[in-house]
Amino acid sequence: MTEAAAGRIPRSRVVLYTAIGVGVVVAALIAVLASSRPAAQGSASDPLVGQPAPPISGPSLLGSGRVSLSQLRGRWVVVNFSASWCAPCRQETPQLKRFVAEHAASGDATVLAVSYDPADEASLASFLKSSGADWPAVIDPSADVSYGVSGIPESYLVDPAGTVVARFLGGVTASEVDKVIGKKT
Repeated sequence: MTEAAAGRIPRSRVVLYTAIGVGVVVAALIAVLASSRPAAQGSASDPLVGQPAPPISGPSLLGSGRVSLSQLRGRWVVVNFSASWCAPCRQETPQLKRFVAEHAASGDATVLAVSYDPADEASLASFLKSSGADWPAVIDPSADVSYGVSGIPESYLVDPAGTVVARFLGGVTASEVDKVIGKKT
């Protein structure tokens, strides 16, 4: 008795149906990936967004006492995790300088640099000083864990009340940050 006569689907049809099913799943996956924005091009969703910013506190990377995120309450703060050896971190520094300069007159926003690599602290301090980065910088070895940093550069925008409102993966631009601030005010 043949498979068809026994009421079973022939093996060749099972293979065909399986191949079609796999093809549909692969096509759907490609469509989703092709239509999504790369993470490095702007803010990304994150469990911290909408939550109080985890505390950041420690010695100043630039040698001026202690620095904490809570000292900056009342201003927008770009919490920027970086290292001197990170080429995209170096490339985004002019954008961070522009952001700080654009908000200098009103004093409503700043950047808080957080050292990502303990072995790089002296080099990062030297880089920040030589590039004219005049914002606070901190050594807090637990900050990258509490923020869930997956790689650098990575930045979080904290509103004046201390709530995380955006996460930026990859290099961030002044206009990207200002766009988020504009939506929130």
